[in-house]
Amino acid sequence: MIQSVLLSQVDIVGARPDLMFLVALTWAVVRSADDGLVWGFIGGLLIDLRSGGPLGATALALVAVTFLAGQPWGRGLGSPVLRLLILALVGGLMYHLILLLALAWTGHTMNWGFSLLRVALPSVVLNTALTPFVWQPMAWLGRRLRREGLTLG
Repeated sequence: MIQSVLLSQVDIVGARPDLMFLVALTWAVVRSADDGLVWGFIGGLLIDLRSGGPLGATALALVAVTFLAGQPWGRGLGSPVLRLLILALVGGLMYHLILLLALAWTGHTMNWGFSLLRVALPSVVLNTALTPFVWQPMAWLGRRLRREGLTLG
């Protein structure tokens, strides 16, 4: 609801924060690919139900991103936040490309240049910049759930 109602009103030079993308990506890094996949799939379907776009497109994009984020590569980069920033950048590009391909495949007419340069790229930059702010509460929640032996996925 926060994503669809409140954050859809925010527009910074064509960019919009994508809370579900940030939460699913961060959760896959904090916990595991499996937990991220669950949140990406469920959250993506919920967003798709409210968006008017093709059902399953956002879910597919988030599942692909969380699968990538949950893999063990890049753990030797140093700080988990640096790894998360790289994943947000690469994952954000992949996320938008999958959404645009799904829209094109389902017959929506679009201007690819405008969509990539004026919507996707600014959104990727904004969401990458927001990633550290999502990292802190998600890392705290992940530690707390591990200590109590609970899972959310």
